Amino acid sequence: METWEVNSLEELDSVVDCVYKKLTESSEQTPVLALHGDLGAGKTTFVQKLAKLMNIDEVVTSPTFVVMKKYVAGDSDQQLIHIDAYRIEEVDEMRVLGFVGLLAEKDTIICIEWAENIAELLPSHTYHLNFALASEARTITLTNNG
Repeated sequence: METWEVNSLEELDSVVDCVYKKLTESSEQTPVLALHGDLGAGKTTFVQKLAKLMNIDEVVTSPTFVVMKKYVAGDSDQQLIHIDAYRIEEVDEMRVLGFVGLLAEKDTIICIEWAENIAELLPSHTYHLNFALASEARTITLTNNG
């Protein structure tokens, strides 16, 4: 478990860098990052900064209404899949997205906001990033049970 106290967007950059390195350490499985926290805690901002680190030029926005967005890095085959499970009421809804197939894609990182809504579908190697908001500061904790 790793924990960071973040007081600015600049401080978030080092957290994103550290998490990215953890996610890409093993090439055996598609990395999955479950993002947990209240509205406004910084989940989407984290994904935006991750996309920038991955050299993704597109504007990254929360996929709340479309549920999933896929972004491709301009200078490599690497891609980022951003899922917002906030509106998912039944895990079977993830079948339509081809979720199981996404878990087998190469050169891909999957980030899932509100991942607790689909907890039973998350692979054992999923990293969990928890955002706790206290005034302007955020405490971010990374855990992995796999």
